[in-house]
Amino acid sequence: MPSTSGERVLHVLLIRNRATTAQLAEALAVSADEISPVLRDAEARGLVRDSGNPRIGWAITPEGTREARRRVDDTPAEGRALVSARYEEFRELNDELKQLCADWQLRDPATMGPGDFTARLQGVDERIQRLLAEIQVPAPHFADYGPRLARARARFESGSDGYLTGVLVDSYHNIWFECHECFHITLGRSRREEESGT
Repeated sequence: MPSTSGERVLHVLLIRNRATTAQLAEALAVSADEISPVLRDAEARGLVRDSGNPRIGWAITPEGTREARRRVDDTPAEGRALVSARYEEFRELNDELKQLCADWQLRDPATMGPGDFTARLQGVDERIQRLLAEIQVPAPHFADYGPRLARARARFESGSDGYLTGVLVDSYHNIWFECHECFHITLGRSRREEESGT
């Protein structure tokens, strides 16, 4: 896995806009002690801003946004073409995951648990892992999504219910949403345009 770097932190904040130290540590699979000096260095460079409230955390600054976008914009033309081609496959998987998450949320918790959904999640995850492994070569800003999804899947399958659709943890759905936003940024699209068909 890539080392903890300011680039990786800035990318998470580019997508999320703000996050706590604990949330960033979980997303990047490092300890808070490891990520704190990275944040302080980025703060000294004017790339992030500490809210002063541990429950709100860190926000990316306009300069940080420009820095993070430069990394995305450095994707070569052939890499961007590959991301665009694979995005159509991603959208098909997105529909499958949305249905899976909806079925999970509408289940009867008394009779159904993670074990009843692991086969479907496995099918989605195996395909997204192959897709991400391919596009992260020319577009390395996608590199963290595969490991993050794998960790969320493992936690869900081990019985931690919140790691499929939970909003307060680095759940499969949250990570997928961020990955979707990363596609939009890379391809210069927006969710609004996609939903309106423009």
